[in-house]
Amino acid sequence: MKKILITGGTGLLGSNLTKQLENNGFEVSYLSRNPKKGRRSMYFWDPAKGEIDTDAIQNTQAIIHLAGAGVADKSWTSAYKKEILTSRTLSTQLLHQTLKNNAHQVQSFIGASAVGIYGTHPIGIMHEESNTASSFLADVCKHWEEESLKIAELGIRTCLVRIGIVLAKEGGFIKEIAQLAKFGLAAPLGANGLHTPWIHINDLSRIFIHLLKNKELTGIYNGVAPHNATNDFITNSICKALGKPQILPPVPKFALQLLKGEMAEMLLSSQQVSAKKILDTGFIFEFDEANQAISDILK
Repeated sequence: MKKILITGGTGLLGSNLTKQLENNGFEVSYLSRNPKKGRRSMYFWDPAKGEIDTDAIQNTQAIIHLAGAGVADKSWTSAYKKEILTSRTLSTQLLHQTLKNNAHQVQSFIGASAVGIYGTHPIGIMHEESNTASSFLADVCKHWEEESLKIAELGIRTCLVRIGIVLAKEGGFIKEIAQLAKFGLAAPLGANGLHTPWIHINDLSRIFIHLLKNKELTGIYNGVAPHNATNDFITNSICKALGKPQILPPVPKFALQLLKGEMAEMLLSSQQVSAKKILDTGFIFEFDEANQAISDILK
């Protein structure tokens, strides 16, 4: 049985990925600032202080690095923007230094990133080789990826997944829209036609496992479904799946800017992001259409 160490393992993606890894016969352990005893191993770390229990990497074959402050969890104050960045860079730096300075059996490192690195591109399709933007989120992703790719310099196979909007029942976009839809208050964001690169959470977990199992794969992959959808289509599909009308007009740009400040830039982003590279590795999506994914999640 292969042992996989996950950071951010108790989050939305980490919880789903843990279940799928264990169903595939892997043993899962976590790095956590508050380790608790349970059915899996948990090891202490505190990236802000540069502290880590080095036993975490012993007898571990792969690390999946998901840890990072949620970009939509709080208002983007200067302090929280700093936390969004440093929670990603300092944690990755700590993993790099731990692997560099200690004996271990780690063969693979699979890290997270985000499609926010491309910025907003209403026209054209973004590939892994496309130019990156200069927005706050794009800069966060670039610094995060730069730190992750240093791990490859240690001779460890390294893959990165640029994640789109994750569709899941337990949290994120669908949960927020569904709560509004129950009261007839769901509405698309911004102008109609904003492209939203999305992915069903099960497929996203399967991409990580696919990269884990196929040891010849390295580099950066977009973690999005093959068929992008518009924000208004996704919102309408959620309402239909719940049997609720979607009657409100789109929330205007100025209103989002007043309510969310700089975060509105992320909410109003329009991107068409390609899944061709991961498809070319032989990965097969279970959910490649947004309405199909939403129906499965809300059934």
